[in-house]
Amino acid sequence: MATMGIKNIKMALVDKNGVVITGANGILKNAEDTTGIFTADQDTSKGVASVALSGLVGTVTPVWGSDMLTYQSSGKGTPSSVLTINDLPNIVKQAILGNKPDGKGGFKISGKSDSNNLVAFLAESREAFDDDAPVYVGMYMGIASEASITMGTNNTNDTRNTDVLTIAAQERGIDSFGDHYFSDAPSFDETDMLTNIFKTSTTPAPGQ
Repeated sequence: MATMGIKNIKMALVDKNGVVITGANGILKNAEDTTGIFTADQDTSKGVASVALSGLVGTVTPVWGSDMLTYQSSGKGTPSSVLTINDLPNIVKQAILGNKPDGKGGFKISGKSDSNNLVAFLAESREAFDDDAPVYVGMYMGIASEASITMGTNNTNDTRNTDVLTIAAQERGIDSFGDHYFSDAPSFDETDMLTNIFKTSTTPAPGQ
């Protein structure tokens, strides 16, 4: 999956079935929000710096028998993603992390990620190496965390901190963890992609 640049990341809070949560409980915490999807880009978040995925496959273990290497056992991976965004809106970031507001402009630092606060995302590249057709990677649901925050002094240069969120993926039933999409594929359909990653209550079940 050779890509050049990154365009944006779409994100949403989802329930245990992977269905997007809208309205006051959604990612924007706005009762009038009907989509439940936030797009981080140059306009909303001063741009996306990187999306890094790891743990996509499990460990391969050799199996020996009759004095020979007869089989390779492949374990399942535990994917995680690190999203680095220059300036996420505070409300969106705290919603993704599942931090609870105190009603006075603060959000509690509980020391523990909220396992019931699930996030789906879809990242879009700017292009695919020497082709202007973007590549996408989407994860159905995961738990977000922010392990550390650093503030530093300005000097002759500004010291800027970015929003770095790690999302530990979990499986959406038989759908597994997520999908790669290639917009230059003959069968690519952007609407189908968005419907798959960001399920709604009317999204057909797999195979239907």
